[in-house]
Amino acid sequence: MQKIQKSTKRNLILGFTTSLFILLLSSGISYFSIRELLESQRWVEHTSEVSSTLGNLMSTMKDAETGQRGYLLTGDEAFLEPYNGSKNKVMDLFINAQKLTIDNHSQQHDFPALEKLIKEKYNIIESTIADRKQGLQPSVKTLLRGKAIMDSVRTIIKVMNIREEQLMVVRNAKLSKYEVMTPIFIAVAALIGMLITLTFYRKIQESILIASRLEQELANKRSSVDRQVEIISNVANKISSGDYSARIDKDDLL
Repeated sequence: MQKIQKSTKRNLILGFTTSLFILLLSSGISYFSIRELLESQRWVEHTSEVSSTLGNLMSTMKDAETGQRGYLLTGDEAFLEPYNGSKNKVMDLFINAQKLTIDNHSQQHDFPALEKLIKEKYNIIESTIADRKQGLQPSVKTLLRGKAIMDSVRTIIKVMNIREEQLMVVRNAKLSKYEVMTPIFIAVAALIGMLITLTFYRKIQESILIASRLEQELANKRSSVDRQVEIISNVANKISSGDYSARIDKDDLL
């Protein structure tokens, strides 16, 4: 009986320890998977933000150039509306894109050239607008230079966007992997935990049943011994009273 109690206690301790270990392990794996999932999601959003910022920069410069052309053709300052304030906006977008890609050496390498082109382009726009206000027409050479600068800006931004698209493919693949793996990790850990719990529950139940059966057998034996002692005691009392014919029936002792 004592051995069974020790076994039951050992199973309880082992079951609890194992379940706790599995719980901690599954929690650790789940935490790691969720953290990687969130990190991958953050990088995907970061890549989208870089592409969006570069796209807005290019779009703002095109709007400024369109306003310049309209004004040079008509002399109407209403066409300058897209140009007014665009330089500050472009530089803000430039600085933001530079900060967003601070950890990307390839992207950082192109920013000095891009900054130089932006400044030169706005110098040309400003000089042609100033000349037009004085009634002077810009030279073909100046306009061609402005066009060449915009082509160069487009090329640099296109290359930078291609890099971001390549990063997006890698980061989306990583994100998809953890989107699949995370619920699988959690489900497998939960299943293992349930199986271990059920296994030790069955072991403990078996130990309890064995202990209960032994306790019942012990009670039955104790009852039988008490009955036998009572019979022997009755016979002894009769003999001591002088009744020497008193005998113990063997069947009564069974």
